[in-house]
Amino acid sequence: MAQTFRLLQPFPASVEKVLAARERRFEDLSKHEGLKNQALLDRRQEGKVIVTKRALSLADKIPDAIKPLVPAGLLNLVETAHFDTETNTNHFVVTYVDNPDRLKISGVTKYIGESENASRREYEITVAMNVAFVGGILENQIASSFRKGIEKDYENIKELL
Repeated sequence: MAQTFRLLQPFPASVEKVLAARERRFEDLSKHEGLKNQALLDRRQEGKVIVTKRALSLADKIPDAIKPLVPAGLLNLVETAHFDTETNTNHFVVTYVDNPDRLKISGVTKYIGESENASRREYEITVAMNVAFVGGILENQIASSFRKGIEKDYENIKELL
């Protein structure tokens, strides 16, 4: 059974400034809390879309008691994101590369301008896990961890503003 959650994050700046700060955080992932366990694999422009591929790990995000029940490597993931620069919308999928049917995190992020001094970011994310016995527990842990990572990213962007 998949778990879906939504987040709304307001920024005290125009959407253009927020998007510029969002881009700057990619300059050195190791400087930003929440991005340290990630590695940029590829980033390219395809017309109006920026395609980004990152490797990330959630292995340190689950309780030690559950780790022996998790298949080896399952929490070493790859994210593929497509950011449309015209609509300021990001569609992303995070999967376990060796078996995408086991774990899939998918979502949409929208950056919306409200005024010269206000904008917001809206997330809708679904975590789906297919692992016997501990799938539901892991879904909850991963959803919680992913949410915390987004909240850290939000703080990083606000600092860069």
